[in-house]
Amino acid sequence: MPPHKKGNIAYPFFYMQSEGFWKLEPLPGYEEDVQRQISSMSKMRKVVAGARIDENLFIVLQDPQSREKLRQTLVQTYFIQELQSALLEEGEINKQAYSYSKEILQAKTTVSENTPPKIRDQGFRKAIIRIYEHRCALCGVRMLTPEGHTIVEAAHIVPWSESHDDRPINGLALCRLCHWSFDEGLMGVGQDYEVLISSLARSERNNPGLLMTLDGRPIFKPDDQQYIPSQERLEWHRKERLRS
Repeated sequence: MPPHKKGNIAYPFFYMQSEGFWKLEPLPGYEEDVQRQISSMSKMRKVVAGARIDENLFIVLQDPQSREKLRQTLVQTYFIQELQSALLEEGEINKQAYSYSKEILQAKTTVSENTPPKIRDQGFRKAIIRIYEHRCALCGVRMLTPEGHTIVEAAHIVPWSESHDDRPINGLALCRLCHWSFDEGLMGVGQDYEVLISSLARSERNNPGLLMTLDGRPIFKPDDQQYIPSQERLEWHRKERLRS
């Protein structure tokens, strides 16, 4: 689609059935619905379990060179020329960010500082949101749109500018309200992994509402023990950021 028009992933997802390598797998009871036009993400999620690609294509996609060639061909074939270079560049950034996120999840030490900021930021976000399964560690909210947009963001406990540490033990998945409150020192995490609320949040000019119900409640931690936030990092935040 031209830049001034909004695209809809439901259209290619549905119409690629005619290409021969793509088959929709309906949810039980919706076998006939996948044969009719699917024009929205909400409708697609209602009737479709997923898509199955041709086995031979799957084998080809295991080869990095073949996969890259196919990616370039798809962009050059199906996207207008003025978008192609930006899409190819963004695709390369996404690929490197995904690799960086895997390094983060496997690393026992901080990852190289030489990684470009855009790739590092995206990779850190992918890793943190994945291990917290899109749930805010402080308030527990979890919301996703049909397009996959999530309410949570990836927050460093000790900022990157001071720690240069992208390991999961220096990260938390936080909704926007909790992220802002954490960075501003109005919220923190205690020695027993309980939510701490600064007394400033209760000042007469503030109306923290829901936040006050979180005080003292256990945070939502990753299932994998190796990714639980470091108390050393949390102590730094309590001393340097959390307001009394």
